[in-house]
Amino acid sequence: MGSLGWFLAGQGLDRADKYSSIMAMFIAVAGLVVGGLSWLLRRQRPAGASYSVWDKEEGGLVNEVCAPSDLPAWPRHFEGYRFLREESGGVRVFGGQGLAIMSDFPATMNGCAHQRFFVRWRTLGGHSVAASLVSVPDLITVEAAAYGSSGWMSSHGCGQPAWEVIKDEQSLVDVVVSWQVWVPTS
Repeated sequence: MGSLGWFLAGQGLDRADKYSSIMAMFIAVAGLVVGGLSWLLRRQRPAGASYSVWDKEEGGLVNEVCAPSDLPAWPRHFEGYRFLREESGGVRVFGGQGLAIMSDFPATMNGCAHQRFFVRWRTLGGHSVAASLVSVPDLITVEAAAYGSSGWMSSHGCGQPAWEVIKDEQSLVDVVVSWQVWVPTS
């Protein structure tokens, strides 16, 4: 740095000013390029990581329907959470009786940020239902309904899956459900 100062001092005031302006522009452009590249590198996933649909609305709610063959694989990683357990069950949905929820689903009114649920479901017989996420016990809609015969959900600890028959008030639909519970890492 000292030799640069001697060089500029020997050039005279006008030339030193021009050289300093050129060097400042070079440093500014280099800083922008390095900053932009580091931002891009931080946004990339690690080489071994693959994109997961469960990350689609990280931290939010997801309620999607799809063909049974298109149900996504369980997540291998979810930022800020660790896998706790996997469970499965079923719910019988009666037409004309409103929303049906699973009695043993681990949703809670307190501590919404203390767990994540990843849910996959399908109806037996391919019947179409309205699937939504609700708060319990008052059944207030947390995430609007999606309509189909199978689907998946990502929910915080307050949102519990619920199903309703949408076509025939006299029908009965069985829904098979599996879910994973994830808890914060810290």
